Amino acid sequence: MLKKRLFILNFLLIAALVLAGCAQAPADDASAAEIAALEAELAAAEAAGGASDAELAEMQAELDALSGELGDAEAARCTYNTYRMGWVMDWADAGNMVDTVFGTTSDFQYTFWQNTYPDEAAAFQALVDGAYVNTDLESRAVQWQEAEKIIAEDLAIVIPLFHYDRSTMVTTDWRYVFPPFGAPRLAQWSSKSGDTVFNDGLAAAIPTMDINRSTDTTSSYNIYQMIDAPYRFNPDGTIAPLAATGFDVSDDGTVFTVHLRPDAVWSDGEPVLAQHFVDGVKRLLSPDLANDYAYVMFDIVGAADYNAGDVDTLDAIVALDDYTFEFTLNEPRSYFDSILAFSTFHPIRMDVIEANPDDWTAPGNMVSNGAYVLAEHNPGENVQYVKNDLYWDAANVAIEEINFAVITETATCLAAFEAGELDRTNCGYPSEDTPRLVDMDEFVRTPRPGTYYMGVNTTAQHTNNTTFRQALAKAIDKRTILDSVLEMPWRVDAYGVIPPEIFGYQEDAVGFPYDAEGAVALLAEYMAEAGIEDAGDIVVELWYNKGNEDVLDAVQAMWEDILGIDVRIVTIEWASYLDTLEECNVIGGGGF
Repeated sequence: MLKKRLFILNFLLIAALVLAGCAQAPADDASAAEIAALEAELAAAEAAGGASDAELAEMQAELDALSGELGDAEAARCTYNTYRMGWVMDWADAGNMVDTVFGTTSDFQYTFWQNTYPDEAAAFQALVDGAYVNTDLESRAVQWQEAEKIIAEDLAIVIPLFHYDRSTMVTTDWRYVFPPFGAPRLAQWSSKSGDTVFNDGLAAAIPTMDINRSTDTTSSYNIYQMIDAPYRFNPDGTIAPLAATGFDVSDDGTVFTVHLRPDAVWSDGEPVLAQHFVDGVKRLLSPDLANDYAYVMFDIVGAADYNAGDVDTLDAIVALDDYTFEFTLNEPRSYFDSILAFSTFHPIRMDVIEANPDDWTAPGNMVSNGAYVLAEHNPGENVQYVKNDLYWDAANVAIEEINFAVITETATCLAAFEAGELDRTNCGYPSEDTPRLVDMDEFVRTPRPGTYYMGVNTTAQHTNNTTFRQALAKAIDKRTILDSVLEMPWRVDAYGVIPPEIFGYQEDAVGFPYDAEGAVALLAEYMAEAGIEDAGDIVVELWYNKGNEDVLDAVQAMWEDILGIDVRIVTIEWASYLDTLEECNVIGGGGF
């Protein structure tokens, strides 16, 4: 029986403590307001002159002290030892998992390992840098495997649990297309009976509709219905033209020239121009936006410096004419053609943004170059799209209306599907229902390369020790979680982070299999080193976003039953969870 000591910082409390606490919550003796006032006073004194160096130094010392107190109070609230996360890959290269998620400059990991273990981080980075310029598939895979071993085994800063697939329910009336990367585009779907309205559920409120701010799957699913990149992914992982008609690459592999459809227009009738794609990339990379996906475009000459604010212009991506744009890479990248199908190449209309800077993504303001237009959006409740009659391929778009309802409970989602209210269960279904669902005609499984994992805070007490982290990894019976908890026996238990569909996958040759005795032995080794006599005195705080109770409660039970440690749980709503971890990342020193 699970002991559920939830610190549950229920999200009335989260709003006051965790979400604000990781970033703006005031300390007892220092507040952000006090610091801002003192900064202004110091700046005014420096500008006016007259104050002595000693007086200015005294003011600066007071400011430093207040900032330090606030920083300490903020950091104290980022108390997690482990956090749950998952990553669905964006393109078919192991680097999109190993480096994108866990790399030394990644904003998607909150372990701080690159600061805790600088020597290992340098070795990891050398492997990453080598892999990115290596055109030999076999030796490139070995480099990714060696880098994977550093994070999943040598340091155990990540504990992979299982690899994803796309498991969902779709009514048998619908012809569906699921690409392995990115969100499904419902413009490719059709009804056998001629139905033109499609109803689906969202498991969470949409964090953002801003094309250049989206980094999560919920936002992407919505934006992909409205916005076309130059290319799209096919079901087999290859790419096909979408907003573009083709592209050329220079002999040295660094210059891409993309040719756009001359017949494409936006939903307001304006032509879709090359400059709109250039503007999309530049806005994505703008320092003010601070988008976590900016790194994807760092291969473009000058992009990293532009994103850092070190230069004011980005000249390596330009519109050659109305329907052709060109960009230049620092070095050849074997995977970069697939980035043309990714959201980092979505176009934007700067005139629309500038006309409605605060609500340009609202219905009536937002324009689309894709198959659908945003008709209604009630945040946290529902969103509706209607067919874009001006879309270049409108004649082949069968669905005329899309309705997404926000349904956060999986049981409610499944009930709505079985009642005929939903055509798909994107909002999930209870794991206990899987045995009866899996043999139904509506049950759909398709490849979706990705990994569900737990990151480990290398700066927190206990998890700042490698032996202890390895003990945690060995104490999780992943097969039992898949078979008996999630009741998804077809899924693959994960030991490394590279998924089975990606070249370089190592099966169980990396990481830690379930080994209760080995876990206990490692724990004993750690306790002896740390001078801890009773395992019950070891408190581990486990954070996860709501909707993952089944898996993480099972992990809690395994750690407590096998290791005898005290595991405490914090649950947070998805959007706030991401914001909180990102703020903790800033405090902890991770990221760019």
